[in-house]
Amino acid sequence: MEKNRSAEGLRRRAEKQLQKSKPKVAVPLTQEEMQRFIQELEVYQIELEMQNDELHQARLELERSLSRYTDLYDFAPVGYFTLNRNGVILNVNLTGARMLRLERSLILNQYLDQYIDAKYRNEFLSFVEKVFLDHNQETIEIALKKEGQPELYVHTEAMVSEDRQVCRLVLVDISAQKKAEVELQEREWQYRTLFETMSQGVVYLDLEGTIIMANPAAEKILGMPIEQMQGRRLQDLHWVTVDEKELDLPVELHPYMVALRTGETVNNVVVGLHSPQTGRYIWLNVTAVPQFLADGNRPNQVVITFDDITYQKRMVTYNKLTSREKEVFKLLVKGHSRQTIAEILKFSPKTADKHKENLMVKLKLFNKEDILEFATFIRLI
Repeated sequence: MEKNRSAEGLRRRAEKQLQKSKPKVAVPLTQEEMQRFIQELEVYQIELEMQNDELHQARLELERSLSRYTDLYDFAPVGYFTLNRNGVILNVNLTGARMLRLERSLILNQYLDQYIDAKYRNEFLSFVEKVFLDHNQETIEIALKKEGQPELYVHTEAMVSEDRQVCRLVLVDISAQKKAEVELQEREWQYRTLFETMSQGVVYLDLEGTIIMANPAAEKILGMPIEQMQGRRLQDLHWVTVDEKELDLPVELHPYMVALRTGETVNNVVVGLHSPQTGRYIWLNVTAVPQFLADGNRPNQVVITFDDITYQKRMVTYNKLTSREKEVFKLLVKGHSRQTIAEILKFSPKTADKHKENLMVKLKLFNKEDILEFATFIRLI
C-alpha cells in the first residue's frame, strides 16, 4: 500500500513537471516513431519501478539498522553520554539515564557535574577540560549521587569527537567492585589487627623455609626482631631444635617441612629451641598449616603458629625434682653462694656445684634472666 502511494505521488509530480515543460507546438509523429517512443516509455517505466523497489528495500534496511543501533545504544550495559564543551548533556542512552536515576527527558541539556558527588566534581570538570584540550582518551573513577540514594561508583572513559565539538563518555558501573574493595580492606585491617595483637606467634615461610614475615608475638617469643629473621631460612638462624623427648630434630622432620611435603596441617607438635646468640632455651607448641594457590595442588608457603609453653614445660620438670634439688634451687634464686648453700644443706661446695649444674640442664636454664623469670613464675621470689 505504501509502495503504491509513493508511485502515485511520483507520477503526479512527473505529470505536473511534464505540463510545465510541454512544448507549445505539437510536432506530429510518424507511426514508427510513436511505437518507438511508447516502447522507450515502457522501458523507462520498468526502470523506474525497479529503482523504486531498490529504494524501498534500502529504506527498510535503513530502518532495521536504525532499530538495531537504537537497541544497542539504549540498552547497552554501559551508560553513553555526549557532552558539549561546557559539560552539558546533549544525548544519553537509557542506561545512562538509569545511572542518574532520572527520566531521560529531564537530563538532556543539563550539566552532568550536578549529578556527581561533590568530592569528585572539581576533578571531573578538570577531566572534561583535559579531554577537549589533549584530544586523547582519558579515564577517571567518580561517584554519581542523588539525594536519598546510595553512591553509584562508575569507571569513566572519554574521547573528543573528530570535529572537536563534543565529548563522548562511557560510564561503567563499578559499585559492586568498589564495595568488594572496601570489604577486602576492612578484612585486611581486621586480619592485620589480629595478626599484630594476638598472643600466639605467627611466622610465614616460603617453599625454601625462608621467613616472609612474622608478627610481634613471634618476635617476642623468639627473642629476635623481624629485621633479623626476614629473608633468612630457619636453619640459617642456627637455632638448635629438639623434639619433645629432647632428641635432635632434623630439618626435614620440622612441622613446617612435613606440612609442605604432605600438603596437610601438622597440629600441636612440641619443639624445643635453643638460641646460641642469646643462650635462651624455649619450648613451643607448634602448628604448621600449608597454604595453596587458588588453582594449585601443591602448597606454595606455610604458616606456623606457636604458643610459648616454656614455663609449663619447665614446671613439669620442676615438679619431678627431688626435695634436695628444690632446696638448692630456692637458695640459688635467692642469691646464695655455693659456699652458703653447702653450709645450709650440710654438703660440700663441689656437691653444691654439681646440683646447680644438674638443675640448669634439667630445667634448661642457661642465663640469669631465665632463672629469675622462672623463679618469679613459680613464686619463689
